[in-house]
Amino acid sequence: MRSALRMGMTLTVISLLFLAFNLVWLNKLPDIRWDFSQQKIHTLSPSTQQLLATLESPLDLYYFNSLTAPKKSRSVKRFGQRVEDLLQEFEAAANGMINLHIIDPAPFSEDAYKASLFGLDDTHGFLGLIGTRAGQGMQRIDAFNPVDEPLLEYQISQLIYRLMHPQPSSVALLSGLPLNESASQLMEQMRGHFNLTELASNISRVPASIGSLMVVQPRALAEQALYAIEQFVFRGGKLMIFIDPVSEMGSEAVSVDSKLDDMLTAWGIRIPANKLLVDSLYASSATLGPGMPTVLHPARLKLPRQAMNAHDISTWKLNSLSVSSSGALLRTRKNRTTFTPLLQSSRQSALLDAERFASATQFDALIDEASTSGQRQVIAARLEGPAYSTFPDGFSGQPPGLQKAARIEVVVVADTDLLADAVSQATANNNIQFVLNTLDNLAAPASLANIRPHITSRSFTTLEPMREAAAQAYREKAAELERRLERTEQAWQRLNPKATGLATQVVDTNTQLQALNKERLRLPMELHALKAQAYAPLNRFERNIKLLMIATVPLMLCLIAWLRYRCLRRRRCSPVAYS
Repeated sequence: MRSALRMGMTLTVISLLFLAFNLVWLNKLPDIRWDFSQQKIHTLSPSTQQLLATLESPLDLYYFNSLTAPKKSRSVKRFGQRVEDLLQEFEAAANGMINLHIIDPAPFSEDAYKASLFGLDDTHGFLGLIGTRAGQGMQRIDAFNPVDEPLLEYQISQLIYRLMHPQPSSVALLSGLPLNESASQLMEQMRGHFNLTELASNISRVPASIGSLMVVQPRALAEQALYAIEQFVFRGGKLMIFIDPVSEMGSEAVSVDSKLDDMLTAWGIRIPANKLLVDSLYASSATLGPGMPTVLHPARLKLPRQAMNAHDISTWKLNSLSVSSSGALLRTRKNRTTFTPLLQSSRQSALLDAERFASATQFDALIDEASTSGQRQVIAARLEGPAYSTFPDGFSGQPPGLQKAARIEVVVVADTDLLADAVSQATANNNIQFVLNTLDNLAAPASLANIRPHITSRSFTTLEPMREAAAQAYREKAAELERRLERTEQAWQRLNPKATGLATQVVDTNTQLQALNKERLRLPMELHALKAQAYAPLNRFERNIKLLMIATVPLMLCLIAWLRYRCLRRRRCSPVAYS
């Protein structure tokens, strides 16, 4: 009896001490957290911490996350928790300068009304962020996307930076093409997004006040402008440059002694002259002129998300890009710069002579030739690293400038036509957003631009060659059917009678038209069957992998249970020895 009483008193005292410790001392202990992830995805980078250290006035962040939204999947809900955890890291690292408000807006509530009023996306339930600062305008992220998880830290840091510096960034433009005429939409967006300064094409020095520069078709610029561009980059300026072997936006006046190729070589790359990129997988339809039929153009490419570097801020929120008559970036043998591809072709691509595109009748042969290449080409890339000058003696009697740079930051795009209205308006694409994203990143301060993506998982690289092999097998068999379908559509458009009145149409029993209608129905069905056949091995392999991953744990548990059962049965059945 006494022992039971003593034990009860001991447990009571221990419980009281534990409760007192939690109430009094737990809040005084330091907040210690460990990040065991390989890429440290739960830890803010030093650049972000440097950015937060510069906060001079408090900010309010309102995180709207609809936890009970019926359209929100489990993976998105887990991602929403990941966003919340990272926002709490921002709040803790800001030393009281960030006030985080986590809101779960119920349907038809006042919080949901405010979120909609502020422009947050409610397509699959709210998952957005609003930032406010006293005396300044609001900044927002309409909706966080799990696809952009590697850039999550950059997105939040960019919103905080814009709250601190609401004025637009300054960007200069130096163009050898008439962008105000052929790329009016881009120019309008750039003027609204940046403090844009347009430089003269014969400039001899980029003003020291400019930190970011966009250059379009330097082949049409004078050599003194090339010298100004090089010295600007060597002084620490950041550059986005568009170079096209054959530009469709205007005639080019190329200097005979142009040193552009030498300058690119000093940066570790080269762009083959008069070579156009053909891609049989990404080729899209185009009209060669007014009144002419639509054809499958081998050099008019529509790049999907798979053709982009998903871990670079330049491709943030992009789904597709359109390029036309583009070239390709090749690395030189002796290069010292870091070469990071941003846009790439498929493996069914090749560089072909520009003269071969003179006649549309050769397009089918060009597509067939490109489909057997098996090598990806780089259309846009980011260059970082040391470089040397191609003007060791200066220019035009001026004293020599900087001869080398320890680190340059340049984004090179082997196409100018993606800027043109004719290309950006032809199909739905994100060409303008690609330019704005890249210039935004280049114009950002080091504390923001140096934030690198956190790659949370490794892709299953075994499937990538299988996907490409399936795509190539499909394209090889489907190319002829697609061309037949294209010709059938054109013939049907010519023979199909036009509407004669409101909601009326002449019924034509023409035998040829009926045959074309049958072809228009049959060919898509054959293409669908070919695609299913080409991707069948890949789908079967993926299904088997999923079944294996799903069945592994139950099978292991069953095996353990069976072994346990056998062990217990042996013990029960073993004879008992009597002395």
